[in-house]
Amino acid sequence: MPELQTQPREATSTWTSFQYLNICQFIGAMNDNAFKLLLAFCFIELQGAASSNRILALAGAIYVLPFILLSSAAGIFADRYSKTTIVIATRIAEILALLFGMVAFAVGSLTLSFLSLFLLATHSAIFGPCKFGIVPEIVPKEEISKANGILTSFSYIAIIVGTFLASFLAYATNRNFVIALIFPVICSLVSIYSSFKIQKTPPAGSQKKASLFFIPDLIQNLYIIRQEPSLLSAVLGSSFFLFIGSYVQLNIIPFALQVLHLTDVEGGYMFLLTAFGIGVGSMLAGKLSGRSVEFGLVPLGGLGMSISCFLIDYCSDSLTTVLVLIFLIGMFGGMYLVPLDSYIQMASPKTHRGQVVATGNVLGFCGVLLSAFAMYVISDIIGLKPDKGFTIVGSITLLFVTIITILMTGYLIRFSSFVLSYFLFPPRIKGKDAVPLDKPSIFLVPQSFWPWVTTLLGSQRRRMRFFTTPSQTPATFLVKTAHRIIPIIEIEDISDVTPQGASGESLRHAIERGTSVAIFCSKKMLSENAAQLAAAWKEDPVTKDIPFFSISIPESTEDLSKTGKQSLSAQIDLL
Repeated sequence: MPELQTQPREATSTWTSFQYLNICQFIGAMNDNAFKLLLAFCFIELQGAASSNRILALAGAIYVLPFILLSSAAGIFADRYSKTTIVIATRIAEILALLFGMVAFAVGSLTLSFLSLFLLATHSAIFGPCKFGIVPEIVPKEEISKANGILTSFSYIAIIVGTFLASFLAYATNRNFVIALIFPVICSLVSIYSSFKIQKTPPAGSQKKASLFFIPDLIQNLYIIRQEPSLLSAVLGSSFFLFIGSYVQLNIIPFALQVLHLTDVEGGYMFLLTAFGIGVGSMLAGKLSGRSVEFGLVPLGGLGMSISCFLIDYCSDSLTTVLVLIFLIGMFGGMYLVPLDSYIQMASPKTHRGQVVATGNVLGFCGVLLSAFAMYVISDIIGLKPDKGFTIVGSITLLFVTIITILMTGYLIRFSSFVLSYFLFPPRIKGKDAVPLDKPSIFLVPQSFWPWVTTLLGSQRRRMRFFTTPSQTPATFLVKTAHRIIPIIEIEDISDVTPQGASGESLRHAIERGTSVAIFCSKKMLSENAAQLAAAWKEDPVTKDIPFFSISIPESTEDLSKTGKQSLSAQIDLL
């Protein structure tokens, strides 16, 4: 791909570059959704309301094809060339596709209109891996979750604005769809200007060549994804969201027409609530995740989406209730999606990050294509009304969330422990900001700290495996419960967790899987052996770069568990 920008530019700060990137992706998402909905309004008017299911399903299928066919190649482009260059090129392609769309609307050709939609989707398919892949290059690592929360939130705010624009412009121009496209074209010019203000980023270093035969690339990328712990689960979970989101989007207008007895334009306004909900949920997820990734939000968000879908069918006779539930689907969807996308960006190998994101796009848009097919089967073949379609997709969501919850049980336990420690006994742990975000850690912990084990889990953002010697502390209800739900290996002595010890291989395996480790021993045993244990593991090739931390608590609080007090001030120190 040729470099469009050869002259050196004035340096731009990382967050300023991110803001310009956000403008580009905001306008792109807004224009895509506005054009797709204007196309639907145009040809529903020409062919009648009875054609709404067919037109929307066909538009959804055509829009998704470039994402399936080109996302793999787009990911390779993102890893081979400067992502800034790709952003600029796709912004130019966007305005050309919109101008072609104006011609298609002017001659009233459904075929040309679908072709312009295909071209618009093509530019978005190429832009997608670059948009997400550039984030770790222009924002600090500790800000990635926050940046993703903003990016995802504004993506869906763009859907809100695009949906509103489609309905508003159709009304304001008296359904003159050629004039209605003038505003998206003007916005596209702003996007082109913003793309030139993004900080220049160097190529990631990949030498892989793109090919239109994406199946071998997809299989190879899936093999790469499997090498990173939980990355495959995150990619599949993120892809599944596109299936749910697409089905809800496709089903809303038929639902409004056939069940709520609204017009197509009024049904279009209902998109606003879903997109606004996703924006709110994304911002909330970014806030709750803090400086890292909070996987515990994924099952919560998925369950919320499923229940909301069930209730839409049950309460379909109440417009007010339906509007609230449509908002909730979006909100829980945002909470579900942000941790997954953040983890994909953080855990993907740098030289393959674009390809990993592209693989997620291919799988996700296969889900979008499947949602169009599902809508056709449910409405045209089975003959069910749109409200029953929500029940079917809610059932599918519940099944998938159950599976992904099982795969991410350790993260759910960690999140539950974080919430529990925050509300029931919020101790102060100094030094936890030194715990790295991009790799697991090993903690050496005095046995007297065990009653506050949920605090240790909540202090970092990874799953944790526990090794513990027999405790002399009386077992409270919470301690017994922790023993039942937390992965624990009993050891006789600290020598069992040396590289050659009885449990050494279990510790090594946990680190290889990206899981942090906590070793609970008596305070005396730790003081005598901690330095030697850390030195021994530093010579092991698996753990040589893994940080060791010791947790200490003041002498005055050693027996807090016996007195029933819950206040604690602990210190994490790097060995």
